[in-house]
Amino acid sequence: MTNNKSQKILENGYSADLSEVVDYIVLYNQQREALNLYRVLDRAINENKEALTAQPKLLAFYQEALIKLKFICLANLDNKEILSLIKNSFCLQLNLPDYDLLNKLNAALVNIILVDERNKLKDDLRRVILVNNEKIVINHSIKLIKDWLKNYVSVAGVEGSNELAKIQYLISLKNDKLISPVEYKNLQILFKFYDYLNKRSDSPAGMEEEYPVVVGGKLYIFRKGVLEPVSDRDGVEEALNIFEDNQIINGQEEDKNKIQVAPSVAMPVASPSTPYADMLADLEQALKNYPSDSLEHKAIKQEINRLKVAAFKQAQKTNVKK
Repeated sequence: MTNNKSQKILENGYSADLSEVVDYIVLYNQQREALNLYRVLDRAINENKEALTAQPKLLAFYQEALIKLKFICLANLDNKEILSLIKNSFCLQLNLPDYDLLNKLNAALVNIILVDERNKLKDDLRRVILVNNEKIVINHSIKLIKDWLKNYVSVAGVEGSNELAKIQYLISLKNDKLISPVEYKNLQILFKFYDYLNKRSDSPAGMEEEYPVVVGGKLYIFRKGVLEPVSDRDGVEEALNIFEDNQIINGQEEDKNKIQVAPSVAMPVASPSTPYADMLADLEQALKNYPSDSLEHKAIKQEINRLKVAAFKQAQKTNVKK
């Protein structure tokens, strides 16, 4: 039975007022308000489905409003709802102001305790985005999301691992006159999203959590397999917030002023005065202290590879100068 309160969505002027509220929530990324309004609006639509079916334009408006709200509160949705958004409505979030899909998805994955379940959600998201029939480019011979991803994978590889080919591919798209600047930006977002899904949550580059790390008395943030130095007050505040969030996730209570190393491994940090050879030797030694399948081992291994690349590039520059 339809209640009088939910029938307000059928009144003249209500949709215009709702549109302003939804736009405000989206603009200011109000996640809690988005979740609350989504629940109320979804219930009202279901209770008035018959009347709304007779007004297809109004029904379409409310359904689009629901999708906008769901994108804002994405971290609070269940996996089925997230998969539906990505499969059927990926393009809608491209038009939301300052929307960051990867940030939202990262927050949703952090809420999943088991890493295997995170990887399963990524696998499922990759499966649905590869069959997405939305049109993301208008005038090009390739129009649909699923077809652009097939094209992208054929060049960059299944996991987007061929960096040089990827760069050349994006340059060619940027110079393609049949692709507008907005469409090019949207394709970049699509490819970045696809690459994100290919990074496993149990690898340093795919970890959703970020950790403040103290090394040699200096503060860093361990983010996606890389130690990023914290050099200003805003950075310190960010590190403290990350630490606090991680403690909440882990169900622990810690004094924010007592920042610990996490992961629990002191990794040498590159600096102009530290020879690459010394750092690599220290890391190789530290690597022996951890099992090969541990997160610490993977993090150190990735840092070793990064430093080897940096050392090679530095050697090239030195040879050029000579």
